[in-house]
Order: sequence, then C-alpha cells, then structure tokens
Amino acid sequence: MKTFKRLFILGSALLLWQCCNTDVKCGTYTSSGRGHFQSITIKSGGKAELVFMGSPSEVDYTVEDGKLKLMAAGQTQLLTITEDGCLDGGGFMGKYCLE
Repeated sequence: MKTFKRLFILGSALLLWQCCNTDVKCGTYTSSGRGHFQSITIKSGGKAELVFMGSPSEVDYTVEDGKLKLMAAGQTQLLTITEDGCLDGGGFMGKYCLE
C-alpha cells in the first residue's frame, strides 16, 4: 500500500509539473531570437518567473482567450499562445518556446 501511495504522489506531481493549465504548460520558455526577457518560467498556482538582464522577478499570470497575461506592478503584458505551444509577444517582446 505504501508503494502505491508513493507512486500516486509522484505521478500527481509529474502531472502538475507538465501541465499548469489546459492552454499553457509549466516550464521554462526561452527566446527563439531577440526577446525582451531571457526566460519566462511558468509555474503552477498562477505564478511565473521572468528573467530580465539576469535578474529574476515573480509575477502573476492568467490564461484567457488564447493569451497569457503577465501581471506585475499594475502592468499587464499579453503573449499569444501559438499553435506550437510557444508564447508570442510580437515585435519588441519576442517569441518564447519551451526548452
């Protein structure tokens, strides 16, 4: 019984790690070109970590209408969730894909 319980907990943790939301997966997204951020790490619980010029900061996020909304200090940044699962902020923001 203990083995089953451990496997269940491990399997649940892996499932949560793989999928934060039905539209966006948890993990570290990096720029596929010249992105504004070095990386965007999507975590469960509506939290994300942005790395800009080597400095990480934690922000809140939501997913709505095929867009990832990053919110911090009264500002909201929208990134479109593309068909290939990347996050596209357009021109200056750039595009980020899972590592």
